[in-house]
Amino acid sequence: MKIAETILQIRLGKEFFGIDSDISNQILRIPPITPIPLSQESTKGIIVLNGKIVPVVDLKVILRIGSVDVNKEESRIITLKIKDEEIAILVDEVIDAINLNPSNYEENISSDDFITGFYKYDKYLIQMIEPKNIIKEEMITSFSPVKIEDMYDEEHKITKSENLNTNRYLFFKAKNEYFAIDIELVAELIFVPKEITPIAGSVSSNLGAITLREEVIDVFDFNLLFNFEKVKLKDEKTRVLILKNENKKLAICVESIEEIKDIDTSKIENIKDSFGDNKLESLYKDKKSIISIVNKSYLRDLIDKYSVSKVDVSKEEKQDNGSENMRELAVFAIGNEEFAFDIEGVQEIITYQEVTPLPESNEFVEGVINLRGSIIPVVNLPKKLGFDSNITEKSKIVVCITEGEKVGFLVDDVNDIMFIEDNFVSVSKNFENLVKSTISLDSGKRVILEIRIEKIISAEELQSMKEE
Repeated sequence: MKIAETILQIRLGKEFFGIDSDISNQILRIPPITPIPLSQESTKGIIVLNGKIVPVVDLKVILRIGSVDVNKEESRIITLKIKDEEIAILVDEVIDAINLNPSNYEENISSDDFITGFYKYDKYLIQMIEPKNIIKEEMITSFSPVKIEDMYDEEHKITKSENLNTNRYLFFKAKNEYFAIDIELVAELIFVPKEITPIAGSVSSNLGAITLREEVIDVFDFNLLFNFEKVKLKDEKTRVLILKNENKKLAICVESIEEIKDIDTSKIENIKDSFGDNKLESLYKDKKSIISIVNKSYLRDLIDKYSVSKVDVSKEEKQDNGSENMRELAVFAIGNEEFAFDIEGVQEIITYQEVTPLPESNEFVEGVINLRGSIIPVVNLPKKLGFDSNITEKSKIVVCITEGEKVGFLVDDVNDIMFIEDNFVSVSKNFENLVKSTISLDSGKRVILEIRIEKIISAEELQSMKEE
């Protein structure tokens, strides 16, 4: 067996190990690591390195000698090049690089695949590690980029509700009153951008303009449009809705997003608009409140009048031809991490409501809810994915379809509904993975894990919930 000429000496616990320096790319202080739920113990998560998603594994866990304390000053990450892919390993300390003297090397003749040999150095032994032997193939390839269209060739797409008697609306708040907009007009839901450029001579409700993916979009304050007190832009609940009408866009700023859900059209009442200018078209009454539905014609007129720039039609045609892909995701929070579902699999998003517990059910089954006459099981997603669960006023239930059944997933909050270009996406090559893709935004400062809805609950678990 050919031995390395130079090795990287590392420390794991009280023992010393060596790795061929030819496959070592970088040695780094440990950056923020995004954990991957329900992954094997040795896989600590992913990092964004030079714009690329890199999986991180704990070498001590693989060798069954504990785990690396990432908070210690001397702990490091070493990136390795294996099978043309990059992977990062966690170690307790990197000591130095050593030129090997072949006469001091002894090959390991035991059946241990982890340790390939021993090198006598000063008064101690360095155990030689062959990373290719201990790092599994799926660790390396799980987050390698593949084309979006290739993924959809392999996966079954979940269709939206076919109930023709309902219409889908996005609900939000304005000064303790509830409003709704037909989801047909909503292109995206995003956080308030850091920069909104004021426009001289604009109307008072116009906050300025933002740039979203190289497109300039005017931003309006919904509260000011309806003669309420101005929206607080720095409030953590404040969101911006990107509205669309054909090839034009406009943004409106709202106090908080409540939910997205289907409404039985027979329960919508046409009204005479008390705000004037035909701003409202109807009312919807649920058990808790009265919701004013904003007139689609009013919003379309607003978009047409104040749209700053039009989308390049040739770009749209490229997207239709599949050469440039955009994906729409519902982004939600669990603890300090962000996850996402493909919007195609999401039926609706509702505020948390009282759940009826199911006795003797799995720990992650929160219970059931009655949603317009349908009994739907609710899965506590934080518990299912191994996070702490804490129900607050921000908690939401994301209703999805899996295995042909409706299931509600309890999450801490819904942050965004957004379009993502495929160049920001790293898709898992393993179609059995819970994590479908990894999205890296803001130069790697924001990492979102897209989850395969159908992989959260097994067929057996779903059947068990149905029986209960």
